[in-house]
Amino acid sequence: MLAAHHCVILQYHHFSDDTPAITSVSLEQFDDHLEYLLTHDFNVLPLRQVVSALKNNEVLPDRCVSLTVDDAYRSVYTNASPRLKKLDWPLTVFVNTEAVDQGLSSYMTWDQMRELSTQGVMFENHGHGHIHMIRKKQAESDEGWQQRVTDDITTAQQRITKEIGIAPKLFAHPYGEYNPTTMHIINQMGLTGFGQQSGPAWPGVDFSVLPRFPMAAQYASLENFRTKVNTLPFPVVKALPRDPLVSLQQRRPTLTLRLVPGAYSKAAIQCYIAGSNDVRIDWSTNTPDQFSVSPDFDLAPGRHRTNCTMPSSEKGRFHWYSHNWFVRKADGSWYSEY
Repeated sequence: MLAAHHCVILQYHHFSDDTPAITSVSLEQFDDHLEYLLTHDFNVLPLRQVVSALKNNEVLPDRCVSLTVDDAYRSVYTNASPRLKKLDWPLTVFVNTEAVDQGLSSYMTWDQMRELSTQGVMFENHGHGHIHMIRKKQAESDEGWQQRVTDDITTAQQRITKEIGIAPKLFAHPYGEYNPTTMHIINQMGLTGFGQQSGPAWPGVDFSVLPRFPMAAQYASLENFRTKVNTLPFPVVKALPRDPLVSLQQRRPTLTLRLVPGAYSKAAIQCYIAGSNDVRIDWSTNTPDQFSVSPDFDLAPGRHRTNCTMPSSEKGRFHWYSHNWFVRKADGSWYSEY
């Protein structure tokens, strides 16, 4: 078995043909995903094991994958877990506990989650109310906002611990939204965080917002899936800015990446922003192995990503790095959810 120091973490929501496509994989798609992992000898590992190995710089098997789900929807119980049980593959579910406590029909019940827990499914923290944690309320002080976010995470921590009997160690940022303050909060609580930006996880990433590949709609096609589960880390040693929130005066944000010296070809690097290659890449004249990438167009209000890739020495495998941008409306108000 080949060794590696990275793992691809996949993020799902619904497993159904009847739920919103933008957050769903069809059952045929999910079956195709599992069949691909099985027939190509992927190593499907528990997320806690992956995190421990990355933090301690321990070797992981090559073609490592970890499966995660956000929101604890009922289709996890009815459609995903029976398939994974047959394969004896682990699963991690991030739970927003208020919806479960309210007994919403689209979510699993605590009894169902306790049943899955006995089968090895891990349940982790996704906040209580699935709130937009980076959004301050009108007239809310910084202290009040930080306390509200802390209380929301703490409530979920307590509810999962009480109902499942195992205290969460991991946290998924709702909507994939985060900033340095929310990252600090979960660090202070002793949690490891996960976002929704793409790319494999490796020891060089920020453990308050580890990357995951979202799996839904066209992004879950078998062609896309095949590319993503075979990705390798982009050799980034420093990335700026740390805060993905774009200022109101800026609509063309710049991402600056410093790379491991000599571990790449400049000509092979390609970057996309909001799915477009209409970008500008500028290499630093003062700092070797550093470049900046920005869009040649204004970003609309919403969530966007800068994705940078380059081919590896292994045929068909790409290095991949992703950075989130959260863009508000010109008046400072927030974009609506899709």
